[in-house]
Amino acid sequence: MRKLLKSFAIAACGIILLNVSAFALPVDSKTECKNNSCENFKVGMYRVKNTLTMNLLMEKQKGERVKICLRNSAGKVVHEETVARSIEKMGRKFNFSEIADGRYTLEISNDSERIVKNINLTTNDVSESTARTLVAMN
Repeated sequence: MRKLLKSFAIAACGIILLNVSAFALPVDSKTECKNNSCENFKVGMYRVKNTLTMNLLMEKQKGERVKICLRNSAGKVVHEETVARSIEKMGRKFNFSEIADGRYTLEISNDSERIVKNINLTTNDVSESTARTLVAMN
């Protein structure tokens, strides 16, 4: 009887583990593009001189839906919008004068590709963070 209960408990745990893994969240398989250019869209971003405003310019293929998402350092969505399929070129101004200082991430993505921009906002300055390189020496 003990062996039967033990076997039943092991089988129940196995079934539960299989069900949990089946309902796990999918991994984001979007490839990250380099040099602000993906196969289906291109992005340009610059700061307006002497202001806390950044301009985002995007050119994409017609028929392609692109999502723009601005997140704070905690991962909370600050701004999100979807660019319609019929639009080929668009520009958007982001006014950072009304939000708190910190690090922000701007992600522009479609179904398969994405461009990620890191923005560092301090009291008097807003800038795109440059990519960092780690150098290890023995």
